[in-house]
Amino acid sequence: MGPGIAAAFAGAGHQVQIWGRSAERAQAAARRAGELAVFLREEGLIASTAREIEITSTDELEAVSDSVVVVEAVAENLDLKRDLFRQVDRVCPPASLLATTTSGLLVTDIASRVEHRERVVAMHFWNPAHLMPIVEVCGGLDTSPDVVARAMAIARHIGKQPVLLRKEVLGFLGTRMQQAVVREAIALLDGGVATAEDIDLAVKTSFGLRFPVIGPLETTDLSGLDVIAAIHGYLLRSLDCSTSPQAGIRDRVNRGELGVKSGVGFYDWSKRSSAELMRQRDQELVRRLRLRANGSGDI
Repeated sequence: MGPGIAAAFAGAGHQVQIWGRSAERAQAAARRAGELAVFLREEGLIASTAREIEITSTDELEAVSDSVVVVEAVAENLDLKRDLFRQVDRVCPPASLLATTTSGLLVTDIASRVEHRERVVAMHFWNPAHLMPIVEVCGGLDTSPDVVARAMAIARHIGKQPVLLRKEVLGFLGTRMQQAVVREAIALLDGGVATAEDIDLAVKTSFGLRFPVIGPLETTDLSGLDVIAAIHGYLLRSLDCSTSPQAGIRDRVNRGELGVKSGVGFYDWSKRSSAELMRQRDQELVRRLRLRANGSGDI
């Protein structure tokens, strides 16, 4: 996430510095961010007239003390994030905006050890961050409304599409809806209803294909709320409502079947190329971003 976010800021003409716990990791992240920013420029997704891409690295936290915006992208661990924000809050002047790109932890919890809690806000980028347009923006109980508005403006300035959460909720918008689909997909697989391949194909060739144009609530309005209410009357009770990890994923984790990182998960990745799948994903995202830019002038 870090290199992708850095590339988005650098591509918009900002000087960017990446901090890492070691000089080697920070340097590697900066190199990757530079590659991604160059990719954006070569694909025509950032203005060719933008200033020279500037991305540096450091392993000294004090080096971020003059940053106008700090975006945290460490592991999704509450204590780790709390401690990092406490340290960053101490070295950055009060005017600096401190953003977390947590995929769903509460901003209020993350900022609980920070003195200047009013300037902590969530800016949740989606992976791959250099390509995905969305940034989910959410303040905590102590976040200043001006800081939330500033985060929205920053996201727009770097060519992203911000969406605003009016109240905190675990998982924000996208992750909650995505995991509801994942939960049902696992239930269908475990129930022997269809193969993993056909479940994924059903999503990609049905509502997934429409989603870039029509969202779930727009779809409901087009269908008719009376029609959807009737469907819910018989269907909702049969949908999976697990409140903890299902056996289908829990058992695989216990066996060490973690997906691509271990070579097997719901698929046998010795027979598939994850690199090729991500290449196809990025190629499709670039195609859609070009269409978006040509249609509205925005990326």
